Amino acid sequence: MPLYEYECKQCKKQSEILVSRPDSQVECPECGSKELVKQLSVVSAPVISSGGRSAPEPGPCGRSACASGCMFGD
Repeated sequence: MPLYEYECKQCKKQSEILVSRPDSQVECPECGSKELVKQLSVVSAPVISSGGRSAPEPGPCGRSACASGCMFGD
């Protein structure tokens, strides 16, 4: 089951919710509202090379988190 991040329109709380099906009705765990907005979230995954697991090369900021641009800014 995928884990999605939502923000409630009523109470403005952000929550991570496991969703069994894409058409499932979700509700806010804080206030019970069904008015939730799905948020964009960051995904982290290991980089696999032919020699096994390896860490990504550090970007210009010195951190190794970005594949196609730095999420930490300049």
